Amino acid sequence: MKKRFKHLLSLAMGAILLCACDDISCPLESTVACKIGFYAEAEPDDLGRKVPGAKIAIGDTLTISLVRAGLEDTVLVNRLVRQSAAALPVSYYAPEDILVLAFTDTLSRTAHDTLWYQKEDVRHWDDPGCPIHFWHHVTGLRFTRHLIDTVFINSASINYDGQENFQICFRTGE
Repeated sequence: MKKRFKHLLSLAMGAILLCACDDISCPLESTVACKIGFYAEAEPDDLGRKVPGAKIAIGDTLTISLVRAGLEDTVLVNRLVRQSAAALPVSYYAPEDILVLAFTDTLSRTAHDTLWYQKEDVRHWDDPGCPIHFWHHVTGLRFTRHLIDTVFINSASINYDGQENFQICFRTGE
């Protein structure tokens, strides 16, 4: 009886160890997010190409919403202030995400800019024991220019590597 109990116990422990080993190759930070950084107005480099200005912190209050056809806007970032970056979730299966950036100053005046980016969704998994994630590849970009000077695609691959995907340069002079 003891021998059978030990055998069952060793089988159970082996099964537990096998299940526990599945997650070893899964990344700990696996949240797929579109990362945007905020910069001063773009400037020409030594070769005359436009490059982002200095990294800046948002002075006015910024709210970022995702717009989807036929649905209400979804607020992704609410009242961001004194930050130089934001991480945003990305829609699955939609070929384009539409972000509305609403800036409110201390006098309660609001200005809006819209950023449209087209993307392809790519299924990705690190290991058969890990969950499948959707990575995205940016294929196109357009934006309004009320407060935005320009937007650069820094990394077209939206995944969980921590790289900044978009560099938004704001107008700093009038």
